[in-house]
Amino acid sequence: MLLSQETQGKILTEVRKYPQRRTALLPALKIAQTQVGWLPREAIAEVADLVGVSHASANEIATFYSMLNTHHRVDLKVEVCVQLPCALRGADRLLQDLATGLGIEPGETTPDGKIELHRTHECFGSCNRAPMCRLNDEYREDLTPEATQALIAELKAARGTNGRA
Repeated sequence: MLLSQETQGKILTEVRKYPQRRTALLPALKIAQTQVGWLPREAIAEVADLVGVSHASANEIATFYSMLNTHHRVDLKVEVCVQLPCALRGADRLLQDLATGLGIEPGETTPDGKIELHRTHECFGSCNRAPMCRLNDEYREDLTPEATQALIAELKAARGTNGRA
């Protein structure tokens, strides 16, 4: 068993919240990912068994959503929302500033392998606080140019580069 008893308990608690067990699949996969850091096949299979769905159904969900990672991820996955509300409020500028600040293009990983930068077409559901991005599972909203520069400095500090890209 890859998932701890605590994680299994959290998943079973989630399953009990819904009249149809399958509805708990997405939150259950997120719970498993929180423990493991990503979703290897073994974790997806365990979640499927706990929720009571086929392994194929669980794999379909795990590979569909960008918030779920079926490969070992870097320390920080930065995803910039480019849906219309974010686009109208500066998503392209945000993405370009992050790319320049990190010294990588969208879709690339920093040379030290710590940060991935992505343009995502998945709406994060916080349109009133656009533009925004997600750092792993944490949302950053209202990313004005000033807030973006502060975020870049924070990301560089997390990499241990002391302000260098």
